[in-house]
Amino acid sequence: HGVTDNGMGTAVALELLRYFVQNPPHNTVIFLFNNFEEGGLFGAEQFVLHPWFSTIKIFVNLEGTGAGGRALVLRSNNLALTQGLASSNAKLLHASPLVTDFLEAKLLKSDTDYTIFSRYGVPGMDIAFYTPRSHYHTQRDDLVHTTPEALQHMGQMALGSVQSIDQKGFLNKTKAPETIIYYDILGRFMLVYSFKTAQIINILALVFVPVFALTWAWFSTNESLSIEQKKQTLARNVYLMGQGFLATLAAFVCMVATLIISSGIMLFINPSATYGNMYWVGIYLALSAFLGLLLSQLALAKWATSVTVSLDNIRVSGIYPVVFLLLSSTVATAILVPLAPLTEGEQQIKGHTKSWLAALVAQVLIPATLIIELIFFVVDCMRHTSADGTPESALYVMICLPILLLVLHLLPWVHAAGEQQKTVVVAGAVFVLAFLTCAIVGPFNDSVSPNRVVFNQEYNATEALSTVLLYTGVSSSKLLQSTLKQALTASEFETLVCDRYMEYQTRCVYQTNLNPVYGKDPAHEIDVDVKRNGCQDGLCNVKITSTVQNSLLCQLQFENQNITGLQAWINEKLVEVPGEENKTMHALTAYSNQDGNPIIWDLTFADSQDVGKALFTCIYDDWTNDELPAFTTLRNNMPISQLLTIRGGVGLAKVHYLSIELEKE
Repeated sequence: HGVTDNGMGTAVALELLRYFVQNPPHNTVIFLFNNFEEGGLFGAEQFVLHPWFSTIKIFVNLEGTGAGGRALVLRSNNLALTQGLASSNAKLLHASPLVTDFLEAKLLKSDTDYTIFSRYGVPGMDIAFYTPRSHYHTQRDDLVHTTPEALQHMGQMALGSVQSIDQKGFLNKTKAPETIIYYDILGRFMLVYSFKTAQIINILALVFVPVFALTWAWFSTNESLSIEQKKQTLARNVYLMGQGFLATLAAFVCMVATLIISSGIMLFINPSATYGNMYWVGIYLALSAFLGLLLSQLALAKWATSVTVSLDNIRVSGIYPVVFLLLSSTVATAILVPLAPLTEGEQQIKGHTKSWLAALVAQVLIPATLIIELIFFVVDCMRHTSADGTPESALYVMICLPILLLVLHLLPWVHAAGEQQKTVVVAGAVFVLAFLTCAIVGPFNDSVSPNRVVFNQEYNATEALSTVLLYTGVSSSKLLQSTLKQALTASEFETLVCDRYMEYQTRCVYQTNLNPVYGKDPAHEIDVDVKRNGCQDGLCNVKITSTVQNSLLCQLQFENQNITGLQAWINEKLVEVPGEENKTMHALTAYSNQDGNPIIWDLTFADSQDVGKALFTCIYDDWTNDELPAFTTLRNNMPISQLLTIRGGVGLAKVHYLSIELEKE
């Protein structure tokens, strides 16, 4: 297990090492294989303290937040590096800046060492697997559920990016981390530019396209027309565009309303529909938006016939209030200008099939390709995140926004095609079919969408029973309870209690006698020595030495979480607490590279307080040899459409060994 996270990243790094041994680089390349990323990015934090870190100019991080699939440029904050990858020999490219927004908004509950290195001012790039996330941190993260093609996909992108860094003179171009825009087209090409360039493009499009359109409308009129006739034609065109904008605004409002209603109904009927049937949900929402567009125009036609007449002129497509679609609409407008009547009394009846086809390609097919790619990316990236606590409603918002842009872009073609009432009937019938499919089909399956259930066990070494806590999406509550009724023993099920947890999740708790094997014998597992060195000059000192045989990760959890003047050293290294004011420590965590290594905890605190106790706890994750029988038993008894996972990648079981009195003498 752990093939994608992060065995494949390690394998790619080793192959890169082999490549550069045979093809020596121009610059020094450091290969960093750090540990304990799952526990809080501790390995990266430790490397920051290494003397080599000050020599790092740029980095490429290889990660996995899904099992297999295509690798993705997850995050990047260096323009030259990303442009280098885009122009490299890598044949398959995949990138999106949306993941940065998802991570910052806490909609995607993952993190990588990229965060630490960027925080310390080093620019770089994250390349990671991201789908299917349902297999992430589960027993399906294995060789069976990935492919050599996935490994090759990451490898060729990683090689392309590192080769671009190694070009002579590249490191002189590196800057501090910056915001950039990058995305692929059909997985073969990448567009990369700075955020400043994107802003300039947007401003120029919004300002100069309308000015250019009006100028063109003036000078492209028949030369035989008088100035007064040209003014009338220009005024009429502006009037038509204004009416077109009104129709577009009406369509937008109606589409938003239908999307909100459709999403609300599906959230009520089948809250987890997005988990296993996201593509059907996407079709259902697209049809809902399309019906909203059609109904808005039918209603508008009854209110003002002249508006629909003006929309039959394809030139209204140039005024959509969407910047990145504006240019494609402008090109379509330019193609079809010769078809438009120049004056009220002038009509052209000749066919222009080729011109209309060219306009369709320019105005719809090209931008639609980009938006549909965006929709597929959001679907693959986010549909399995509800088990981590991402609200289902947020998933609907993320899928509705690109659908709204895509369908709104069809407005002029709806009028050009005509037969709106028949179109409403057909679209309505397909909409009902999609609705029934989304409402009836179960959200979970045994292929790419098994339900992820977070497992955590807590055991007090002085008691007979331990507590198992299970977390899943709030909409999966009934399914989990029915599953547990079959998977647990009668005595375990009698203690089962399920309730809402942190608004968007369900937590189920039960008691079991299947305690962690190592925790059942504290005398052989741990040795804790406490020395209270008394108080001097208003400060008290306690020194604790712990040795644990089968856990690399232990904690001191303070009963009093507001101990005045508390300072701590672990193995003689000062623990620094972020923030300048009101520094507090709730717990201390120590990681050892080897079982059985002693950990020394030094604590000092003000003597004018009751400091209470510290609970000594160790964490266990090994289960393959039945070290955690509660986990393996439940895992084996769960159906294949339900998978146990681990929160944050560390901490299947936590054993509370003893409370240490931190009393002053």
